[in-house]
Amino acid sequence: MSLEWRIAVRYLASRRRSGVISAVGLIAIGGVFVGVAALVIVMSVMNGLQEDLREKILTNTPHLMIQKYNSEPIERWRSAVETLNDAPGVRAAAPFIYTEGIVGHGRGRNEGAIVRGVDSRLEGTVSEAPEQMVSGSWDLSPAPESPYPKVVMGYMLADRLRAFPGDTITLTTPEVAAVSPLHGTVPKLQKFVVAGAFRSGFFEYDSKLVYTSLDAMQEYLAIGDVAYGLSARVDDIWRARDIGEAAVRGLEGSFYATTWIELNQPLFSALKLEKRAMFVILVLIVLVAAFNIISTLTMIVMDKTKEIGILRSMGMKSTSIRRVFLLQGVLIGTVGTGLGLGGGLVAVWLLARYRFISLPGDIYFIDTLPVSVEPLSVAAIVVASLAISLIATAYPAAQAARMTPVEAIRYE
Repeated sequence: MSLEWRIAVRYLASRRRSGVISAVGLIAIGGVFVGVAALVIVMSVMNGLQEDLREKILTNTPHLMIQKYNSEPIERWRSAVETLNDAPGVRAAAPFIYTEGIVGHGRGRNEGAIVRGVDSRLEGTVSEAPEQMVSGSWDLSPAPESPYPKVVMGYMLADRLRAFPGDTITLTTPEVAAVSPLHGTVPKLQKFVVAGAFRSGFFEYDSKLVYTSLDAMQEYLAIGDVAYGLSARVDDIWRARDIGEAAVRGLEGSFYATTWIELNQPLFSALKLEKRAMFVILVLIVLVAAFNIISTLTMIVMDKTKEIGILRSMGMKSTSIRRVFLLQGVLIGTVGTGLGLGGGLVAVWLLARYRFISLPGDIYFIDTLPVSVEPLSVAAIVVASLAISLIATAYPAAQAARMTPVEAIRYE
C-alpha cells in the first residue's frame, strides 16, 4: 500500500484510530449506497415490466398482422396463408375475423368484448392461446349435441359473467343488425356455448378477449368465406417489419403489414420514456450523495489542516496531497457503489423469487411486479456512480493541494 493510500484510509478512520470509518465517512458512503441500490432496483423493475409486458402481449398478439387496404376482406385467404407460410422468416400464418360487441349471460350481466374468429387448428401456430386454457378445452369445432357455436373467453370476463363451460351466452354487435316488424332495425343476437376460459396474464386479454371459430363469425356477420386479415408469426420479432414488407410483396393484391411493435407503440413508448425519466431522477440521488462526499472531504481538509502543513513541510508534493483526497473519494465511491450494487441485486432477487408486491391488473396490465437485471444497465449505473464520486472529490482535493506549509500551520 502506497503512502497516499495509507494517509487516505487514516483520514477516513475515526479519531480513535480504531480503523473504523468515521461517522461523516459512513454518511457519505450511505448516500452512495442508497442511490446505487435505488437505481439498480428501479431500473430492474422497469426492465422487467417492459419484458413481461412484451412477452404477455406476444402470447395473443400476432408478430405480423396483414390486411388489405381500405379494410377490404380477403377472399382467397387460403392461398394467401400458403404463400405466407413459404415466405422467408415467416414461421406460420392463420386467418382471423374480429369485431367488438357485448356478450351477456343471465339477467343483467353484460360486458364489452373483442370477439376474434379464428381457425382453431391454425391459431396455435401464431399464438399461445390454446396453451393458456384454465378450464374447459380449446376445441371450437361444432358440437353435435348443441346447435350453437363455441367460444373461449378470458377467465376474468368469464368470472364477471359467471359463465362456465357448457353455459350459453349471447353476442350483440353494432356491425350486424336485424329488421324487426315491431322495432325496426335492431342488433342481431347470436347464442354461443362456452367451451372454456384461458388466462394469458395480460389484463386486456383476460378481461375482454373472446375466441370463436372462423366459420361461426362468417355466418354471424353474413360475409361469406372471407377473412378480415392474416396473423403471422416470425422467426425474429425484431425484424418483423422487414419480414412483413417482403412477405406482402409476394401476395396478390394490395396488402400491408402491421408489426406487433406498431400495434402497441403507445404503451412501449410510454414505458421507454418512463424508464429514462426514472433514471434521471434517481441519478439525482447519487448527485446528492456527491454533495455529501464534497462536504465530508471538506470537513476532513479543515480538520487535518495542521497535518497537511506538516506533510508539506516534510517534502510531500501538492500532487500527492491532491491524490490523498482523490483516493478518499474513490474509496467512498467504491465502497458505497459496491454495497449499493450488492444490496440492490439482493432486493431484486427477493422480488423475483417471492413476488411479494402485487399490482392492480386493471391499471398496470399485470398482477405482480416483474424484475429483470440487464448487465448494460448495471454497468451504466456503476460507471455513473464512480464517475460522480470521483468528480465530487475535485474541489476538496484542489483545496488541500493549494495549502502551503506556512499557511497550514499558521492557523493552528
